[in-house]
Amino acid sequence: MRLALALTFFLSVFTSAYSQTPENPWSFDVGVNSVTIKDEDGSKLSVPTLSLSRYVFGNFSLGLNFSENNVEVSNKDLYYYSLDGIIKYDISNQTELLGVNINPYIFAGYGASKIGDENFSNTSIGGGLNFELSKNIAINAGITYKSIDENNAYNHLQHVVGVKFNFGKGDSDGDGVPDKKDHCPDVPGLAELNGCPDSDGDGIADDKDECPMNPGMGSNSGCPDSDGDGFEDRVDPCPNMAGIKNGPCPDSDGDGLTDDIDNCPNEKGSKDNNGCKLDDIDGDGVPNIEDLCPNEKGDPMFSGCPQVPLSLNDFINNTEIYFDFDSSESKASETEKVDNLIRLLNQYMHINISINGHASFEGESIYNKLLSDRRANSVKLMIENGGIDSMRLNVNGFGEDQQKYPNTPPSERAKNRRVQFNID
Repeated sequence: MRLALALTFFLSVFTSAYSQTPENPWSFDVGVNSVTIKDEDGSKLSVPTLSLSRYVFGNFSLGLNFSENNVEVSNKDLYYYSLDGIIKYDISNQTELLGVNINPYIFAGYGASKIGDENFSNTSIGGGLNFELSKNIAINAGITYKSIDENNAYNHLQHVVGVKFNFGKGDSDGDGVPDKKDHCPDVPGLAELNGCPDSDGDGIADDKDECPMNPGMGSNSGCPDSDGDGFEDRVDPCPNMAGIKNGPCPDSDGDGLTDDIDNCPNEKGSKDNNGCKLDDIDGDGVPNIEDLCPNEKGDPMFSGCPQVPLSLNDFINNTEIYFDFDSSESKASETEKVDNLIRLLNQYMHINISINGHASFEGESIYNKLLSDRRANSVKLMIENGGIDSMRLNVNGFGEDQQKYPNTPPSERAKNRRVQFNID
């Protein structure tokens, strides 16, 4: 009767959640017990009491209980043990008392007992409470009434206090998703994301989100694309500026270099100068490295040099150096013309000229070609000796092919033995 009242009280006051489940199917209990035999003195608390059970379905589990003790019967101290198979039922709700979840259970079973030298079979019913310390550990207190089959001999109550351990796959992170279904079993998450968290709230689970702390899109593996140019921020060197077609960065100044590699992104410049304007000392729009007259403002059409005056052009084109018959040595009277030419070339450093040698009709044409070459090279040497770089002088020999003057009289024919110039 006392046992029935106790169980009724437990089930009416307390509800339970600490129970074995498919995720935590096993339970192991270890504790101490005391035994009170009907009409006899009780026993002292003694160890061990061991219990192992396995979840089967619903709130039911099957288990095996073992206890060992010494009991006093008719003033004799007798050895006692019991081994019972039980079926247990865990109540499916819970209550809290002083901050501790308390969970009751009831059970019934059949087994064997030994008191002194006598062995008995017995049936048992009982119940108890689990005081939950954590998801898998609880303090257990229970009471069992055992009815001995042999004429109710030695019917007794057994009290047990111990520690209960639930184990199995369980729900390690406590997010309500069983570990066997939880893709992130060690981190609390969301049921709709298979137990994984979504730290940035973008609807993509952290285990599939390559940027779990920054909201993004599924098409970008959860990573953001702030400028919407199709390149994720993590690989976009210009994440806040939409890039040009097929590129992550814009070309703000339109110089052919995108802003990420352009040292002067807002000023159109040269690729050779990392997108910046090249130095232009004379300010004529021709950079120094391309300006043949970097210290003198000129015309881009003339590579940064001043336009050649028409008078100079006419002078050079009309200057002729004359030679004696069959000679490649210029006449002494022609030296002044060469000196004037050297002076102009030193003044206009950007000018290059061609030195063109000619011959009259006398003699063989092949010989006249060689003679015109020698005359042109002779003048070239004189100009070089005046300090002009040979790279500015281009030599040509035309032989008798370009007769400028008539063949008669002899004074006109002699003028064809000449060297002429033109600006390249």
